[in-house]
Amino acid sequence: MAEAAILFAVESLGNLLIEKVDFLGDVEEQVRWVKRELQRMQGFLKDANEKQAKNEIVRKWISEIRELAQDAEDVIETFILEIDNPRRRRGLLGRCACFPSHVYHLNKLGNEINLIKAQLEDIKKSRDTYKIEHIQGSFKRSYAAEQRKLSPWQRNKHLVGLDEDVKLLLERAILGEREGLSIASIIGMGGIGKSTLARAVYNHAEVAHRFDRRAWMVVSEQFDLTETIKELVLQLLEPNENKQEVLQTMKNFSEQQLKSILRDRLEGRRYFIVVDDVWRQQDWESLATAFPDEQDTSTRFLVTSRVQNIPRRARYVHEMKTLDPDKSWELLLKVAFDGNTCPRELEDIGREILTKCKGLPLAITVVGGLLLEQRQSRIGWEKVLQELNSHFEISGSSRIQSILELSYHDLPPHLKSCFLCLSFFKEDASIRASKLVYIWIAEGLISQEGEMTMEDISRSYLDELINRNMVRVKDLKKDGRVKSCQIHDLLHELSIRKAKEEINFEILKDRGNNTPQSLGYKPRHCAIYGSTESYNIFSTRGVNKHIRSLFFHGGGRDDVDCCPPYKWKSFRLLRVLDMEGLGLRKLPDTIVELVGLRYLGLRDNALEELPRSISRLKNLQVLDVFANYEIEVPNVIWEMDSLRHIYTFGFNREVPLKMDALKNIQTLKRIRGSKLMHRHLT
Repeated sequence: MAEAAILFAVESLGNLLIEKVDFLGDVEEQVRWVKRELQRMQGFLKDANEKQAKNEIVRKWISEIRELAQDAEDVIETFILEIDNPRRRRGLLGRCACFPSHVYHLNKLGNEINLIKAQLEDIKKSRDTYKIEHIQGSFKRSYAAEQRKLSPWQRNKHLVGLDEDVKLLLERAILGEREGLSIASIIGMGGIGKSTLARAVYNHAEVAHRFDRRAWMVVSEQFDLTETIKELVLQLLEPNENKQEVLQTMKNFSEQQLKSILRDRLEGRRYFIVVDDVWRQQDWESLATAFPDEQDTSTRFLVTSRVQNIPRRARYVHEMKTLDPDKSWELLLKVAFDGNTCPRELEDIGREILTKCKGLPLAITVVGGLLLEQRQSRIGWEKVLQELNSHFEISGSSRIQSILELSYHDLPPHLKSCFLCLSFFKEDASIRASKLVYIWIAEGLISQEGEMTMEDISRSYLDELINRNMVRVKDLKKDGRVKSCQIHDLLHELSIRKAKEEINFEILKDRGNNTPQSLGYKPRHCAIYGSTESYNIFSTRGVNKHIRSLFFHGGGRDDVDCCPPYKWKSFRLLRVLDMEGLGLRKLPDTIVELVGLRYLGLRDNALEELPRSISRLKNLQVLDVFANYEIEVPNVIWEMDSLRHIYTFGFNREVPLKMDALKNIQTLKRIRGSKLMHRHLT
């Protein structure tokens, strides 16, 4: 499906026509024509999406329109950066001096728009040949989102049929009187509820009372021992300890030093630790060496895995079973009717839909989210059943994957685009809601509507994804808003697969895990997983002027700076750069060449200063340097008039910062008032 790509392009064209119309001259009407045609294409895509599964030619047509939409977005963004940034830097005389350059770039834009128009005409002709019809549709606010306003999310609201499982685990593995080490495991297929059961045990009142220390860690396929130990240590802090200071202390510790810190915090104490989503026996074994092995102290581990016999030393193995028909129905009622009864006229079709879920809790909750959107309409429920049957017929994937595919297919275009961005994060990551919201805005997915801020609109989109059970709440703020969220690993796999298809997303890990690039392939979003080899792959690739977002995950340190300066300079269209937790001591100088950058994530590094040239990032909306202790911030922030959110953790300045030009600022996190020049604040 190409809705996401077209939505991106239409947003860019719309912004150009609204904000830069004075610069367009004779090209304005051509830009409007392209925007209108792309908007009309969205109606035809609805029909094409229904036909593509059975028709290779239609799939190719969708791919062509997706590529064209992305190229149109590149052309528009490049034009804006070429004419706008020099004007914002040089003042009145500079703007006059820019006039010849403006004429050149306007002429270039006209030529490129004409090429896009010609391609669009060809696509329109082939559309008629393939008999792709226009289906009228309009965006309707999610019914689930409206329901969200009436009732807050409840923890364990989808907990069904686990009472006996919890009881067995407590009696046979967790609360027994036996001293010393005891390991239990929960095994079962993806989506069957292993983590949900483990969480119910973890939160049980008797468990909290019995053990001095509890911790929960996710291992997942991308296991990193040092990062896992750091996370464990942070969960085991004493109430009077400062989390940021401990994190800073551990920043450059070796693996053995980290293990020593962990043992010191656990020795002589009764502790219970959940190790969630273990994929390989060797991962468990390397982690197990970090814990003290004391025979006279009660120590309990609860491990979840899709794989049998992990860990091999488990004294008790609990194999998850699917829900029986009655429990499946109870769960569906909780999701689709908030625990109320089902209208009699819907019960027969509801139970037929349930047979497709085969008792898998994840499948039931996702289908329940689909049914909730139908407002108890029998026609709507029949449509869901028909689509389920259709997906099962044409899909070569498993039943649960087919259901998840349908849940994505059912999302409106704006939520599809937001869902695809979840692929940028690591598997099982705890995602800060504020970070996710800012990234959606930086990617250009959010438009201002009435009096609502873009941040408020973004949060409403997050609410919708949560109510559709595509995203789950991890923590709430005191005011009831989402503080952090997670995505189930099967849904994360879906987001990656769709992002690769629709927005040219690429993941770099190491040479053994990367797919060779085909000729003409243009990655527009990239996640790089922390190893020197993966950074080398990235740095030795050819110049990619199409890249829009770049995420570095784990490790790295100075490896990031191995990227040659000319390559950073080529990333003019880059909007999002996330280098959180890399251990950076110095920001690569050439980052200031990223004139299109809107989000710069530098949280949890070891940076000592920001360069004065950072003021050249005129489009930057979010500057996050939190947990870079006593960082030197130059007194040029006030020149960055697009800034909306600044996160820091104290900074060195004898002279207070001027902030008078920051008309859009909404967040100043951890900046003491004495560090600001108050008379400049507006």
